[in-house]
Parts: sequence; structure tokens; C-alpha cells
Amino acid sequence: MIRDAGRRAEVAERLTAPGRALIDLSHDQVASFTGNAIELQGRDGRILTLSTRANASLTSEQRAIIEGSCSILAVDVPTIELAGGSVRCMIAGIHLDRRPKRAQTSGVGRSIAAAN
Repeated sequence: MIRDAGRRAEVAERLTAPGRALIDLSHDQVASFTGNAIELQGRDGRILTLSTRANASLTSEQRAIIEGSCSILAVDVPTIELAGGSVRCMIAGIHLDRRPKRAQTSGVGRSIAAAN
């Protein structure tokens, strides 16, 4: 929570500048780990992954805003939340460029393995 109104407005402006929606969370939602979600890229589009506890705390308006840009995937992680973490804490982001596809090898490695 950003207490300073000027700083909060500055952060909100920076977050919404690229056309993103900003969803305000209540203190109860923060306590339910609603802000501890992570957006992932799946084969069929974007997915917002969060805990079932966090998902249950979303209002219908918040859910509509989220579902306008991605699917919601709720995961039951009560043991992790007992320790103070949630879904975002369990997923490591990989922020690398995709590797170029390798050229086919001559099969040398396979023939060594097959000989054993």
C-alpha cells in the first residue's frame, strides 16, 4: 500500500500508461493474497494464476476486468499461504529470449547411447 497520495498517483499513471487496467485491492483482498498473482503466457493466451483464496476474494467487477484480457487459473495452495506466500512465490519467471532451433545433428550422440 502506498500511503503518499502523490506517489500513489505517480505509480498508477506509470502502470496505466501502456493501456493496462489498474485494479484497486482492499486490505482484505491483500490479506487474501490477491496481489500475489502472476500472469503467464500459455499456448492459448495469457493466464492469471492465483490462489483459490485470492480468487474467492475478487469482486465480479474485478473478475470482469481480468477476464477481458486473460483467463483465470485458481490453484489451491493453503500450506504455502500458511507460511505467508502464495502462487507468485512458487513460480520462477524466465525472462530470456527464445533459443534458436538447433540444426539436426548427424546422430553421433544417439549411436553412442545405442551401443551401450
